[in-house]
Amino acid sequence: MTAMADNHAENLVLTILKDLQARMGRLDERMANLELRMTAQEQHLGTLVLSLPSIHDRVDALTRRLEHIERRLELRNAEP
Repeated sequence: MTAMADNHAENLVLTILKDLQARMGRLDERMANLELRMTAQEQHLGTLVLSLPSIHDRVDALTRRLEHIERRLELRNAEP
């Protein structure tokens, strides 16, 4: 190979490596963004899971109140 061909090959390899480096940088940024979004989703899900017992307690209380009202209005047979 001539010096000119060697130089061209080196430039081509450098160009390819620079392109790969730029792509890897963009992938790193996207990955970091996805990690942040995933963390936010995990925190949100954790909050929902923690609030479920409270929601169930409120539904149970409302169910008891409704059953009491139905019995008082004789909409439901009195339970023993």
